[in-house]
Amino acid sequence: MNSIYYFFNFMIGSCLASHALVIYERWPEQNTIFSRSHCSNCKFELLLLDEIPIFSFLFLKGRCRYCQSPIPAELFLFEIIGGIAFTTIDFSNKNCILTSILLFSLLLTTIADYNQQSFDLLFLVPAAVITLLYNQFANYKLIDWISFGCITFVLSWNIFKQKMGSGDLLIYLIIASYFSVTAASLALLVASFLAITVFIIEQNNKKQSFPFLPYIFIGLIFTQFLI
Repeated sequence: MNSIYYFFNFMIGSCLASHALVIYERWPEQNTIFSRSHCSNCKFELLLLDEIPIFSFLFLKGRCRYCQSPIPAELFLFEIIGGIAFTTIDFSNKNCILTSILLFSLLLTTIADYNQQSFDLLFLVPAAVITLLYNQFANYKLIDWISFGCITFVLSWNIFKQKMGSGDLLIYLIIASYFSVTAASLALLVASFLAITVFIIEQNNKKQSFPFLPYIFIGLIFTQFLI
């Protein structure tokens, strides 16, 4: 029973991730709800079977059904990441619904940051509003405030030195405020480990900047299964 529950949650998350990708691609000029999806290369409208998250990519072998142009692998990966992110969400619970909205907002922001290393602040508005209304500040202990203050200072200092973007700090503040300082710190730790690992493996230009929010989002997913 749990396997079926997790599978359906995974598919819901994949669908939400797929829609987040559509919103990002069409933002802000095009309609993101009522207009039909189409191939970005040949512009041919997609069939419903072409829009099933994950499975369509595998069935079509990563290529458009009509023009055979390659479908970006990043779309497939984000659908998987989105599916995992929502696997443990209880959609019958009001608080979990708020969490899912917050996660969707963070996922959309992550997609934008991955593609252009910046994002429209409107993407973060739902997460920010939910955080302001349902934050965990009242449950903070002294050690939480100390940890929160220290990490905020370090991130702010790196932003001042232009080693990080301000979006990284905003995401940390949202995670720490809505979930917990422990969750935010662990997410940041996992993100740093993943980013350093990828940096070493790829060995690209050391002066070249790279998006950090995707690693933070993956770190947040990791904490959901631990905390």
